Amino acid sequence: MASRDKNQTESSKRYDAGQQSKDVPVKSKEDMQQRLGLGLKNMYLSVLDEPLPDDMLALLDQLEDDDDSDSSRSHLNE
Repeated sequence: MASRDKNQTESSKRYDAGQQSKDVPVKSKEDMQQRLGLGLKNMYLSVLDEPLPDDMLALLDQLEDDDDSDSSRSHLNE
């Protein structure tokens, strides 16, 4: 539960920083590039914070089970 609270706090900090940068006029090309970079980084980090859907987790479990059974079969053939 504490990690969820920490993630929400970090997400809100990223959002606040983005809001503040929108209020300040762009001074240079480098400033614009920095803002774009921070915006992309915040968007990427927000996607990482999202949980995987249950059906995706089920598919990953199936793949892991298939890999385990394949590796046990290869040991039998040796």
